[in-house]
Amino acid sequence: MQVYNDSKLEEAATAKLREAGLRPTRQRVQLACLLLDGRNRHLSAESVQREVTANGGQMALATIYNCLHQFESAGLLKRVHAAEDVYLFDTNLGPHHHFLDVTTGELMDMPAGDLAEFDLPEAPAGYQADSVEIIVRVRPKN
Repeated sequence: MQVYNDSKLEEAATAKLREAGLRPTRQRVQLACLLLDGRNRHLSAESVQREVTANGGQMALATIYNCLHQFESAGLLKRVHAAEDVYLFDTNLGPHHHFLDVTTGELMDMPAGDLAEFDLPEAPAGYQADSVEIIVRVRPKN
């Protein structure tokens, strides 16, 4: 499968993978070209597969899942529990919160500063807060 014929893009993707401690296999490089291009997006494995296909490639869904989880473990993506059994992979690694459209399932970044800061409760004994991620569920007005 050849999704891109852009050697500079592939070189940049390969470098990002190596910096993250991942071996730059053909599949990982191709997915890194699609996912690590600087755009802030929220993707499911299925939407990634559709994008691979739209770019002239083919990749098994299991391979995509494996790569997404490897990218997450390496710190290249963040997994967001959007709804019930739905997880999306977020390319925006900075601290931020989300809006979730409950009618479409679309996850949207909340603009920085839109959520007033608040005091967290004290963590249980022996624990410390690692992060806070807020998802505000929204629906279109009637």
